[in-house]
Amino acid sequence: MARVLGETAWYVTRQSIKKYQRQFLIIFLGAYFFALVVGFYLGFGLSKHLYLGIAILIFIAGAAVIARILINRVIDNLERKRIDFRKGAVGEALVGYILESLPNDYVVIHRLKPKPHYGDIDHVVVGPSGVYAIDTKNWRGIVAADGKGELLLNGKPSDKPEVRKLFDRSMFIKDKIKALTALGPYVHGVMVFPSARVEARWRSTGHVHCITDDQLYKYIVEDKKIKRLTKKEIELILQALLKPPGRRKLTLTGLVAIRRKEKLS
Repeated sequence: MARVLGETAWYVTRQSIKKYQRQFLIIFLGAYFFALVVGFYLGFGLSKHLYLGIAILIFIAGAAVIARILINRVIDNLERKRIDFRKGAVGEALVGYILESLPNDYVVIHRLKPKPHYGDIDHVVVGPSGVYAIDTKNWRGIVAADGKGELLLNGKPSDKPEVRKLFDRSMFIKDKIKALTALGPYVHGVMVFPSARVEARWRSTGHVHCITDDQLYKYIVEDKKIKRLTKKEIELILQALLKPPGRRKLTLTGLVAIRRKEKLS
């Protein structure tokens, strides 16, 4: 089994929970202040004049109906996003479990952030066959190349330049490793599709390869390279990827402890 740093799909789950809490807090506070306003104006109207109180009551009833419609829309939207989060978490967890079954001379890092405000990489694998930056896409349908290096889903272009984004992050990782270790390992950008049929041919998306989840293990372990990474080189690469700024050199055990502490915080 591979050595694992981080928890698969943890970030997606945490973001989903935070979004729920934030949305429900907004709904609760809105309902609370609405009730205060209702009570104040209803009491004011009834104390001044009966007809004014009735008019205010009718207005409040209409506002309550509108508020209910708006709240239902918010809840429906929240539910759809929750389902999307779950789909993403399931796909990412599946890929994570496959990676964790790699041989014990591989290290799997879940949710690596190359630098602040740069976005996370779902998984980074470091082992004898090289370094892999892996992004999980829980798309459904047929994934193909558009002839310009990007992807089509069921014949339509993706909303964002997904290939370019992963390639940029892969190159940033490579530059970081080279700057801190003088090593220059090739970083494989890999997009994994657990729920789609992949028709993007080899090299049709440049240096980023598109594969299905059942191809992932073989892609990494059976990658035939003339020059393979040694244990020392793997350790140095992990130091470069995980060591916090200003810290002295740490062992892999120390790096694992830091990652666990970051996750708990």
